[in-house]
Amino acid sequence: MTAVPINQLARNKGVKYTCEITGSPATLVCSECPVYFATYEHFDVWWKGIGNLIAQDIVVLRAPPKMIGSEEERKRRAEELMGIRKELLELCTETAQKFLVQGKYDLAVPGALQSLKFAIDVFGAEAPELVPSYLLLAEANLGLRRLKIAEEFLSLANWNILKHPQASNSMMSNLQRNFGRLYAAQQRYNEALQAFATDIYFSSLEFGPENIRSAPSYFHMGRVFQSHQKAERAVAFYTKVVDVYGKFLQSWMRSKTGEPTEITSVEAEEAVEIMKHIAEYHERRLEAENQTFDMPEINKDSLPRCGNETIDREMHNLYGFWVQLAQLQRTGGTGVPE
Repeated sequence: MTAVPINQLARNKGVKYTCEITGSPATLVCSECPVYFATYEHFDVWWKGIGNLIAQDIVVLRAPPKMIGSEEERKRRAEELMGIRKELLELCTETAQKFLVQGKYDLAVPGALQSLKFAIDVFGAEAPELVPSYLLLAEANLGLRRLKIAEEFLSLANWNILKHPQASNSMMSNLQRNFGRLYAAQQRYNEALQAFATDIYFSSLEFGPENIRSAPSYFHMGRVFQSHQKAERAVAFYTKVVDVYGKFLQSWMRSKTGEPTEITSVEAEEAVEIMKHIAEYHERRLEAENQTFDMPEINKDSLPRCGNETIDREMHNLYGFWVQLAQLQRTGGTGVPE
């Protein structure tokens, strides 16, 4: 797949093509669909980030309207196109979330941008449904250290929520979590702690303090204390994370179907990354104290399976980190309370 120069002779008079990523004047067009780019690098990141999944649907959505005779046929066509936009909104959101969890922030941007465009098409330019897309874009730009751009998207999300006070606790939690990450990146640690504390409050209201979806809130609070070299407080929050995931995993182990109904594949992948970070943190502390730790053997063949390869893989990885961290806590060698 590639991008080719725009055929200037075929350009309709007065039509301006802009880059899908930057909004700047475009010089290239995707060879598969009418999407335009300023540089080949912009095309490449768009194609790898989301374009390969939505190119054919873009062709349908951006095709010139056909001459359809009856009002009923026009209405049916409009409903079909709206259905496609809603499906693509969900796909783009999930794809961007996946890349964010993997730390591939540059690849998360195209999906997040497309999700925002589809959200505007479906719900309107000021609807509260735009907030998740703003937060995705904020998180991606935080990962890329584009703090000013991230702050602008967070401000858009915050302003939208102020105009729609019916925003869910989950949305408020996500907003505060991203503000906390922004403040931490700006080394405004007291403000970061306050934002993460508010994140924990809203997450606990929405899901409960012991729910797996609240675990990332505790984790981010722990990371602030870790960056402050306040090991005891960092360990306390990391221990809470391990305990929350442990209770969930014990319930999963007892299940007959092996289906972790409370967690999506993206959330499972995020949980693995969180537990990996905590495990590496404890391992570094052991090394600093000239201690060693032998990773316990895990027979993954005995673990439940639901048939979804992605979820099974991430759940088994998550279980492995939990066993490792539980063993570390039992040894007492890391300072983790037993």
